Amino acid sequence: MRRLLLTCLLAWVLLGGMLFGTAHANTYGAGFLDLTLTDPVEGGPMQAIVFYPTQAQNAATRRGPFTIDAALHSAPAAGPFPLIVVSHGTGGSLMGHHDSLTALARAGFVAAAVEHPRDNFRDDSGFATDLQLVGRPHHIVALIDGVLAHGTTAGIVDRSRIGMAGHSAGGYTALLVAGAKPNFALMAEYRRAVPHDPLQARADAAPRERRRPDLAYVTDQRVRAIFLMAPALGYVLDRAGLAKVEVPVRLYRPSEDEILVHPWNAERIAQMLPTPPEYHVLDGAGHFVFLAPCPTALASRLAIICTDPPGIDRTAIHVRLNAEMIDFFRRRLVPR
Repeated sequence: MRRLLLTCLLAWVLLGGMLFGTAHANTYGAGFLDLTLTDPVEGGPMQAIVFYPTQAQNAATRRGPFTIDAALHSAPAAGPFPLIVVSHGTGGSLMGHHDSLTALARAGFVAAAVEHPRDNFRDDSGFATDLQLVGRPHHIVALIDGVLAHGTTAGIVDRSRIGMAGHSAGGYTALLVAGAKPNFALMAEYRRAVPHDPLQARADAAPRERRRPDLAYVTDQRVRAIFLMAPALGYVLDRAGLAKVEVPVRLYRPSEDEILVHPWNAERIAQMLPTPPEYHVLDGAGHFVFLAPCPTALASRLAIICTDPPGIDRTAIHVRLNAEMIDFFRRRLVPR
């Protein structure tokens, strides 16, 4: 175990130096704060978490089963810093990518995640309804607004450099925020080609009525680059639906994705984007490899999201993934 930890640390140092210079690796400590917003779709509270650079030494904080490499309410460093917002997958949590959020903060970004109402681990009753498929981008717009208005972060964010990362349904969300428009009539072709997809069967069983008939698709031109990890619902997107996605895109597909059927999701999106993305296949990895490595308390209860295919070291992959995320947003979020 000690050798593994030392290997991961060495890989981080070397990779950080190769990708963006050793001066940028862990430049800051990380602080964080909780943020309660108003759900713009149905009203009521919407929980978020915001990480930011601080000059203080890193301090671990326990939050539920997670140990976060950041200090609650630590004083922020002087900005301005780019802002990255993160969207979790269906049934996920705002803590699902906490290691990536803290890595971004330590590298000089403000990074925030929202827990999508009606599509999280506590309550996924909006699955496959307009509350999820149309509502999620509204949550992201509210998250950006909330970070820009909060007393701790309002003055340290560079408003001309805002990006977004998303996993699974969060990748779909990022595409919509960047200008994509789904066409659900395309589902018929997918059903014929993949008749036994359990996710599609679950979606077919969801209520068909619109919960919010007045709810319109929303984009956010403040988001200027997107980082997609195993994006879902590619089969409701085509060239016309993706034509307005003009921001830079980095896209990952795990080769052994056990949830999303290939080539109907990441591959389809990569082929139909108007400008080819930075496209990478993670050989041997499964769908949930993008989630933070699970603490022991979760690993024993949630094997489906915590267990990777043989030969896959999630911790080592996250060293690389987080460095590549930092590098992508550094390169692509060019100040206006």
